[in-house]
Amino acid sequence: MTEIQRILLINIKKYRSGLKYSQFDLAGLCDVSTSYISEIETGKKFPSAKTLEKIVKALEVRPYKLFLDTKDIDNFNKENFLSNFKDHIVSDVETLYSKFTDQDPDK
Repeated sequence: MTEIQRILLINIKKYRSGLKYSQFDLAGLCDVSTSYISEIETGKKFPSAKTLEKIVKALEVRPYKLFLDTKDIDNFNKENFLSNFKDHIVSDVETLYSKFTDQDPDK
């Protein structure tokens, strides 16, 4: 099983369970067999783009979410990201201010 398959199957199960769908329910919504959903979720098969699109619609998620590793989500620190973003914006504004006024913004 590839890393992409591992991530995909974990996320399909996660979102399916979150909606309280059985494999049978998801299969019906995607117009595929229950055994095919099972094979996807066990890494025996990889869905086509057409089937992936049906799965995304049935699970009501953006496509990229099926390929996000939980490690990536867990490592994302929103507060740190926003703080760094703010620092960069302030720095850029100060730089622009000093270029257009030929002054040090701290004075």
